[in-house]
Amino acid sequence: MFRRWNVQLSKMLNFCSNAKGLCLQVYYERLVQRTEDEARRILNFLDVRWTDDVLRHEEKIGSEVKLNPKEFSTSQVKEKVNKKALTSWFGCYSDGVLKDIDKLAPLLRQLGYNTSAREPDYEEFAGKAADFYTNIYKL
Repeated sequence: MFRRWNVQLSKMLNFCSNAKGLCLQVYYERLVQRTEDEARRILNFLDVRWTDDVLRHEEKIGSEVKLNPKEFSTSQVKEKVNKKALTSWFGCYSDGVLKDIDKLAPLLRQLGYNTSAREPDYEEFAGKAADFYTNIYKL
C-alpha cells in the first residue's frame, strides 16, 4: 500500500512541477489546522471569489448543496472541518511497517513528515503560510 502510494504521489508531484500554475499542492494537515488561510489560498488559485460560507459548508448541505449518497466522502463533507483524521490512523500500522516506512514510502520524509515518530506532531504544518510553503518547496 505505501509503495503504491509513493509511486502514485511521485507521479502527481512530477506532473505538478511540470505544470506550473495548473496545480496547487495542499497539505491536509494545514487545511484542517488553518482552514480559512488554506481555503482562501485554494480559492485564490482557482480564481473563485471568497465567501464566509466556505467555512460553514456543513450548514448548507441539504438546503443549498446536494450530495451523492454513494460518494465515499459524503459523510465527512456533512461535518465541519475537524482534526479527527489527523490521529485516527494511530495504532493501525504494525511496528514493522512503521520501522520500514522510510523504505516503503521515502516521499513522506521528503514532504516534511517526521517518519521517526510513532505519533507525529502536526503543529509544524500549522506555521505561517509564507514560511511553510517556502520551506516545504525547498525539500
